[in-house]
Amino acid sequence: MKRWTLRKRGFTIGRMYYAHPTSGECYYLQMLLNCIKGATSYEHLGTMDGRMHDTFKRHAFAMGLFANDNEWDQALEEAGVWASGRQLRDMFASMLMFCEVTNPRQLWDAHWESLSDDIEEMTRCERADPTVTLPEDALKDHALYEIDQVLMRNGHRLEDFPTLPKSNYIPSIHGGNRLVQEELAYDWHSLTTNADNVEDRLNDDQHNTYETILNVVTNKEGKLFFMYGSGGTGKTFVWTTLLSRLRRQGKIVLAVASLGIASLLLPGGKTAHSRFKILIDLHDESTCNITQQMKVAELMRKTDLIIWDEALMMHRQVFEAVDRTLRDLMQLDDAQATEKIFGGKTVVLGGDF
Repeated sequence: MKRWTLRKRGFTIGRMYYAHPTSGECYYLQMLLNCIKGATSYEHLGTMDGRMHDTFKRHAFAMGLFANDNEWDQALEEAGVWASGRQLRDMFASMLMFCEVTNPRQLWDAHWESLSDDIEEMTRCERADPTVTLPEDALKDHALYEIDQVLMRNGHRLEDFPTLPKSNYIPSIHGGNRLVQEELAYDWHSLTTNADNVEDRLNDDQHNTYETILNVVTNKEGKLFFMYGSGGTGKTFVWTTLLSRLRRQGKIVLAVASLGIASLLLPGGKTAHSRFKILIDLHDESTCNITQQMKVAELMRKTDLIIWDEALMMHRQVFEAVDRTLRDLMQLDDAQATEKIFGGKTVVLGGDF
């Protein structure tokens, strides 16, 4: 049993352990020890005006040691006008980790609707069913799960904030593969609006190219295209239109580029080396660093189209390595995949000679 022991020399505390704001009761105990002079027991620390508080946190609030969460509440309110649900969840998680939110539960209760406003669309996209609707509890559970994933990537968990409700969401879609879910989590409304707006602005050549690729993907014919054009001729414009239309249909389109700067021009774009795990040191028999058991392998198998910008900046061994890898991965779904270029995937290469 722990007991208070009077110092045998002096009347001050010479050293106190640091407690981070996310450490819970330890943090509030530290605050009380710094503010209450001559405390003789835990009961003394937790008592105010004859009333014993059940937690140090409640006592700290009663003493007015903490400001309210108005600034965080206002920040989420303002961001809710323009930000997506995913952006708001990232913002909420950052507040929990770094902004010393005093009442996370109150903040969650006030803003859970905006924090989960894209969950229903995500579910519709994942299930390829635009009629899916979710009850309030399911929306909350899924949003809390997504927040927990953000916290986990930064070394925290939802359990670190005891006042927040716990998530009962079980990610059964795609076996909980985050890579697949991320490629299916685009905002359907904005994608539809963008596709409708830009399709009418394609010129004749661009529209022919767009329709040809769209039909091949829809019919799962698995062909290889190369789109040649100098800078400014509209290659990225065509690809952006394809990305919007196919993603709106619930299809997975991987947008990659050989250069980091070029990848930023494609919605959801990544460098080819990052996406395909391409080795730096290649030879004529190289493959990418992807095995059939990896989650990225499942993403490759579910991909409907690959768009590769600035392809001419890569050595032939890079494309050969990706080709061998896709043939190996796709043979789980198609026994003839080893005989098809890029395993039967539709691939669009682009660049300027």
